[in-house]
Amino acid sequence: MDLLKPRTVPLSEETILWFEFLLKPSLLTKHLNTSNPDPSATDLITQFLTIAPDGQSQNDVTTPDPEVGPFKAEGLKYSKKQLALKILALKVAAFIRWDLDKLERFLTVARQVQLLCDLCSITAGKMVTLPLSLVHESPAVGPEGSSHSLTFALTLYHRWVLRAQVIRAAVIKNMKPFNTHGPTVPDPATFTLRDESSISALEPFTQLSIDFLNQLAQDPHAFRVLTYDSFVPLDSNTDNTQQRFDSAIAIKPCELRAQIHYDLCQYYLYVQRYELARQNVLLCKENYAQWQREEIGRTGLPPAYCTVDAEGLQGYLLACGVTGEPDGLLQRLHESILNHYSDIVMILKEDNVRKEIPMTQRKLLELNIEGYNAIGSTDGNPIEQMELELAVAALNIIRYVMDGENILSCNVALQKYKNQQPKLIESLFQYADEQYEQFTLAEQEQLKRYFFKIISLYGGELRAAIEGFVRTYSKVVSLQELKDFRLQRPQPDTQLSGIAVQSDWVIPETKNPRLEVGQLERQLISCTSANAIRKLLVKIAGTNPSKPLFTINPSWSIPCALELILLPLPRGFLQDFAYILIGKARELVARKDYATAITLLTVLKNETQRPELVGNPLVAKLGKMVSWEGLLVQIQQVLEEWPKKPADQPQLMRNCKQCLNAAVPGNNASGGGAAAGDLIPHGKVLEHCAALLLNFNEWNSLLIQPDKRFPGVELCSALTQAFLDIEKFKGTKKTNREAWELMLPMFVSQPGSRQRQLPADSPLVLLIAKLRDPLVISILLSLLAKLHNILKDETNLDMNAEYMFLWPTNLNNTAIYNIKLVTEALNLLLNQALKYYPNNIPWLKLKGDLEFVANNHEAAMRYYVTALISGTEYCTVHLQRPLFDDFLIRRMIKCSSALGCFVQAAVLCQFFDETDYGLAFKSISEKSANFSDAMDAYYSCIWEPTLLEFIVNCHHKKGEHKRRLQTISFLGQLELNANNNEEIKREAAAVRKNRFLRSLAKQYMC
Repeated sequence: MDLLKPRTVPLSEETILWFEFLLKPSLLTKHLNTSNPDPSATDLITQFLTIAPDGQSQNDVTTPDPEVGPFKAEGLKYSKKQLALKILALKVAAFIRWDLDKLERFLTVARQVQLLCDLCSITAGKMVTLPLSLVHESPAVGPEGSSHSLTFALTLYHRWVLRAQVIRAAVIKNMKPFNTHGPTVPDPATFTLRDESSISALEPFTQLSIDFLNQLAQDPHAFRVLTYDSFVPLDSNTDNTQQRFDSAIAIKPCELRAQIHYDLCQYYLYVQRYELARQNVLLCKENYAQWQREEIGRTGLPPAYCTVDAEGLQGYLLACGVTGEPDGLLQRLHESILNHYSDIVMILKEDNVRKEIPMTQRKLLELNIEGYNAIGSTDGNPIEQMELELAVAALNIIRYVMDGENILSCNVALQKYKNQQPKLIESLFQYADEQYEQFTLAEQEQLKRYFFKIISLYGGELRAAIEGFVRTYSKVVSLQELKDFRLQRPQPDTQLSGIAVQSDWVIPETKNPRLEVGQLERQLISCTSANAIRKLLVKIAGTNPSKPLFTINPSWSIPCALELILLPLPRGFLQDFAYILIGKARELVARKDYATAITLLTVLKNETQRPELVGNPLVAKLGKMVSWEGLLVQIQQVLEEWPKKPADQPQLMRNCKQCLNAAVPGNNASGGGAAAGDLIPHGKVLEHCAALLLNFNEWNSLLIQPDKRFPGVELCSALTQAFLDIEKFKGTKKTNREAWELMLPMFVSQPGSRQRQLPADSPLVLLIAKLRDPLVISILLSLLAKLHNILKDETNLDMNAEYMFLWPTNLNNTAIYNIKLVTEALNLLLNQALKYYPNNIPWLKLKGDLEFVANNHEAAMRYYVTALISGTEYCTVHLQRPLFDDFLIRRMIKCSSALGCFVQAAVLCQFFDETDYGLAFKSISEKSANFSDAMDAYYSCIWEPTLLEFIVNCHHKKGEHKRRLQTISFLGQLELNANNNEEIKREAAAVRKNRFLRSLAKQYMC
């Protein structure tokens, strides 16, 4: 029963007639605030919008009532009665917080449009007709309008434009959207054909709505929401609207962004633009989380505008392929390790609060990262890897401290990273400061005590640094607390800092000589200062040790060539000092601390030049060997920091040349005199020198006759000769035998052996790790690729590389060679090369060929697509030859077909100079017989009308009417007209090629 419509029958006293709300607007507030108002808010809106003065059409909202006369406001041509009813309708809509879900469920499309039109008109202070006036001109604000209120009205309208199209599609299909928290579907019986056509008419204006909402999301700070009190009902004495637009409330930008991105996600899912939907749902999630932190639950009031809920958002996240994070921190830790430690810092920080991951797992993580960094197995930036290692160590220390146990582990970590101590301590301050307020009072007190211990230990040598940390991160220890602590406890007067000296922290005071010696030995093991090592050796030597001091730590190791010189030296300070400094330098190099290692070796070199040692031939040899060891460290640093150039490159090159000359027979006696006549650098130094000269293209320096004992140097010399042949013969010389003959024995299968990989100490493997120059890498790649082609002996599986003309075209007795070893060498070299030059197109194609030969079709496609993406500067320029050729396209077609992507293969058939229609038709037919591989998604990438016509015919035969119409719409595009000139056709093809390339990149590179 409609209680608002006057009837002839008697009404109860509780019944309120519609005109009573006009006469006494306070009744509306009282009615809406009841627990279950009857009629409901949406019923009231329908009644207010439906009622019109006698003699006036309900659909005519622009003709004034002749009896009442036009309303005074210039822009609004409503009668006073109309305007009063419309304001009441808007007040009710504001009461339900402009909830489009409710309005779309209970109002017809015509009433929804009428309500939005009234809102825009009243806030603008002039008549606004939707949607045409919004397309041709931006509505101006009248004298009684409000700019920010009109922005609010237009925002609501543009959101409705997107949502209405989604609802229309759901009603037409007579089914609900995939998520019950999406746009609410009205009753199909009330959704008329007129409503469907009205919403269809909005399609040309949809992009305008999207642009408006995106622009607003970028700058939402001035956005204000109209409230119930913003609309003032009219009375008999009112001559103008007198709306209180200034009572609108400002909302958080994150609340508005969350709502806008939510609506955009719904629309993009409807139009099947899934990447844009994914982008918007992620932005919605981010802003929704921020809004919850900042606003929800803080005021106790319902949200002013946003109607997004967590359950609905989660549904859209799943629909867009965005899965939530695992609940368990241990599971997230394991997944992070598999993903190269992504988000590991965030996981450990969270665990410091929740304490779910066992400390054994966290310690193993720290040791794994340390081990990878030490052996150079990580592919990332060394500086970033070291920062990650320090961050994990710092977070583990904080967890140890708060657990209240194993405090010794914390101090050992500080000593282990002695040369990185300031950075580690800063990380401790930083992470403790960031999470300090999340810890309990007891944990905060434990942290504070621990940081005061750090200050007492390192406050002397790191006084200024620690004071800077306290100023920056003041939550754990304030500057005043630091000053008070220093006044109460003066700095200890110690020459050597560290855990072994501060015995009051680790070991109680004792006079036991054995404990004191053990204390000094631990200090010696952890110390990296040459001066401190000297003093410690003197102290320990005063205890009359029974064995050489360099045997204290079994981890100290030195090259055999140096050991043969050191061991014959008399037992004493120089022997221990030299052995320990060289051993520590090698440890530091393993940790990538090259500067400290070079400093230690420089001190040792100077030590061998003391006046009292000048006449000793063994000491002279030691000095020479130590200088070569220092040169080795410098070369390792240059290779590690490539492509950064060394500070003094000319001098480094001269030292490398002198080192190589010392190993050439007949040259080694010239510089060392009789005592040093038989002294040559050990093999590792020579091979590094040759590799560095090769990387810097010092070709003439490598034209030597190296000792056969150093195959790595021989290989560098042979590659130099190959380059000189390229320069000399300009590609006309057919073969180069030097490097070819050197490489062949490395791939010979050993009788009775099942060798599956190259030995780690193989000259080729060692050289590959040191190669950096693109030209040298390309020459070696061509050799390996040519050898692989000969051994594989299948034309269809040949690999292409630069400079393959250099090498022989056949090989005798191919059965004795192991092609798996050649494949491994190619993989090693390509991975090394792409690490430093990830966009080198020939190498990417060769890597793709290698995967293609191994039947890894998906990996092959990834590298082929990466090559094309790099060559087009990430699809910013058109794809053209010679970036791709028929050979590459045919391989990509084979890969696509092998992966079941037959329509993808058909699109690729267009890339030939002459489209291969036979292969394309076959691929589409294969698809039809097999399964769908996103066929619809590729219609926009086809520029050959014949191919589109074939697809139309396929859909017609299968009765796929909608797909047939969709294909016809693409076929009818003007740029595909057969009568177009060649330039238009080329441009149409180029645009679609790049579009297709982007789709391949999303599939294979993400």
